[in-house]
Amino acid sequence: MRQMAFSVAAGLLLAAAQAAAHHGAGLFDPNTTVTVVGTVTEFQFVNPHVLVYVSVKGDDGQEVKWAGELTSPNRLARDGSADVKWHKEILEPGDRITMTGNPARNGAPAMDITKIVDANGQALIGGNQ
Repeated sequence: MRQMAFSVAAGLLLAAAQAAAHHGAGLFDPNTTVTVVGTVTEFQFVNPHVLVYVSVKGDDGQEVKWAGELTSPNRLARDGSADVKWHKEILEPGDRITMTGNPARNGAPAMDITKIVDANGQALIGGNQ
């Protein structure tokens, strides 16, 4: 019985540590903003964060796959202040978008998204362009 209680307590501590690490401020640089224009290659409307993958042509002509992270799908779908209601088909592979956000601190092509604008100039998140 003691061993089971210890195992449960250890599991809870491990889960709490992982949650704290996941929501730490260290992944993205809040003082820097980048904008990329590209084609959606993948869109995951999943928990815990909505993920957007975009193929962007670099300055050297090579394709770079950028990853963008948003809040949870539930929060996006229920945001009463947004003009656009998010759903699992709001972005599809082949859609052309402009994605702005705070870049990864380690230099990886990844960002915490603050704004997405579609090919028609409509801000899907982050206000007017």
